[in-house]
Amino acid sequence: MSFNSPDMTEVSLVHSFTSQLAVATTYLKSSDSEFYIPRLNWLAKRWNNEDSQANIYLSGGIGSEVFKNENQTVRMAGLGMDWESRRYYVLFDQMYLHRDNRRNLAIPNESYGYMKFRVGTAPFLAEYDELNVWLILQAERYIGRGSGSGLGGEEVELTQMLRFYVRNTLWEIGARLNGGWVFNYMVHF
Repeated sequence: MSFNSPDMTEVSLVHSFTSQLAVATTYLKSSDSEFYIPRLNWLAKRWNNEDSQANIYLSGGIGSEVFKNENQTVRMAGLGMDWESRRYYVLFDQMYLHRDNRRNLAIPNESYGYMKFRVGTAPFLAEYDELNVWLILQAERYIGRGSGSGLGGEEVELTQMLRFYVRNTLWEIGARLNGGWVFNYMVHF
């Protein structure tokens, strides 16, 4: 998976051992710091309904933050919740980092992360092996950044997105309402 915006790059490689447990390694680049975090992802609860599905995911890991060629410990926790039908989609995602690094003035707080909320709809229904298209509105807020981060502190960024997927490949393109772009890409094997 790769999530890209002017503010952050996140690349993850995930291997699922079971339908509920996966191991991942995540690389984040943001505000002059690079984060390398091995982690576990756990599907805590899944609801399979006749026409929809909902999930709660928990994630945690310990890794390092590299800033000016120095390594510092970073601990990560995450919570993800989603619900989707063939027509509608809702997602809440939060990632929290507790950092030992106090030198990066662009990220002045030990606590750093983001909250993301999405709503979406499919303008037409397609089969799994056909091109599926979704219209998504995303609200995202970075937590613990300084005013020099390019986000103006902790303001909410709104992004309009188009999501496309066919079979095992998903990609999203978007534009923030006050400027900037987003590109996400995911392949399932």
